[in-house]
Amino acid sequence: MYSLSHRWPRLFFDFHLHEQPLPEQPIEVEAISGACMLVSRNALEDVGPLDAGYFLHCEDLDWCMRFRRKGWKILFVPDAKIIHYRGVCGLGKPIFVAWHKHRGMIRFYRKFFKHQYPGVLMWLVGLGVWLRFGATALYHLLHSASCKVGKRRG
Repeated sequence: MYSLSHRWPRLFFDFHLHEQPLPEQPIEVEAISGACMLVSRNALEDVGPLDAGYFLHCEDLDWCMRFRRKGWKILFVPDAKIIHYRGVCGLGKPIFVAWHKHRGMIRFYRKFFKHQYPGVLMWLVGLGVWLRFGATALYHLLHSASCKVGKRRG
């Protein structure tokens, strides 16, 4: 992806945001992780609760999309400090977690982009999501198998 971001910087500008220093002041963003959100009562009453149709992942993206569509701003506040023990719940079940993450992606794309993009494009997005899940599951299966072999040898 590094060469693609150099070739088409406007298309891939956000692929390396994690390498950038944090901003000094709160900034408006498209979405934020549900690991730490503060939502006003007025916004919650306007947009409604999280969509219970998701399980484990993407409900925060859905909520952010709904806030933005109703005209609410989403701010990233760099001074807010939390510790999120990412992945603790699904540590022993990475394929289970990946399955639900990818199901959430499909739900999100269908919910917000189905009417905006032609059927073939949505089909390709779905194919890409499930191919990514397959690659993720294969990685975890191979990693798990190699760990078991290593334990038997040791």
